[in-house]
Amino acid sequence: MVTESEFAGKWKLMKAMNMVEDDLSRSDDSYLLIQVNEKNVVTGSYQFGSQEGYIDGRFERDNESLKLIFSFEGWDEADLVTGFGTFGLESGDTFLFTMVHENGDTFSFRCRKIIEDPETGKDDA
Repeated sequence: MVTESEFAGKWKLMKAMNMVEDDLSRSDDSYLLIQVNEKNVVTGSYQFGSQEGYIDGRFERDNESLKLIFSFEGWDEADLVTGFGTFGLESGDTFLFTMVHENGDTFSFRCRKIIEDPETGKDDA
């Protein structure tokens, strides 16, 4: 089972599950950035397509999994977007990032953690 600290870091949004792939590729650096403090309080930011913003949340654990539950606020071009979402292990080293917008749109992405090479500073994603 994953731990809270394993959620921290920068995650590459690899595959859009329910949006046009071109929307995801409109941004060179589609990501989710998560910071976890010593009390497991979560803050972070995201960017994909024309959207970018901030998240804050907490962890929920059940018998089988650990998930991040969060709210978000950001911008889609000039429009304010808000809502809630989840982030958790899908399988192996792939996590699922889901955002539910207040207007009813839902976006889900498969993500992988970006690991930087200490010598070059480049990531493996």
